Amino acid sequence: MTLKKKTKVHANDSRVKKADAGKLVYKIDWSIPRADDLIDDEVIKRHQLYLQEHIKVNGKTGELSGKVKIDIPEDKPQIEVSCSKVLFAKRYLKFLTRKFLATEKLRDYIRAVAVNKRDYQLRYYDIDLGDDDADE
Repeated sequence: MTLKKKTKVHANDSRVKKADAGKLVYKIDWSIPRADDLIDDEVIKRHQLYLQEHIKVNGKTGELSGKVKIDIPEDKPQIEVSCSKVLFAKRYLKFLTRKFLATEKLRDYIRAVAVNKRDYQLRYYDIDLGDDDADE
């Protein structure tokens, strides 16, 4: 019989301090697919609505109750998720983004890549077409 080890969130964890202060912000950047006109602004808005409907806060789906704000800045094709007094992992946003891309049938072309500690960027898969043999 194996026991699961419970992970504890320490009070000195930087995410806890930033979440309590309302400064924990995650970003999902759509700039690369948007620059190539693969997607339009409607897809980004649908992603925002998808996140609002599917993010769980305190075990309840879709009830953000002012603790999580999901915004789209006017000047950039990205989604900002601001957390205050609630803590969830950046990995959870990647999971929801992958599910959204699958529903939009974009999962075969686009992937979410961690750019830094709190940001994801949506990029294309690197596809090798095998054209190296034609050069010889």
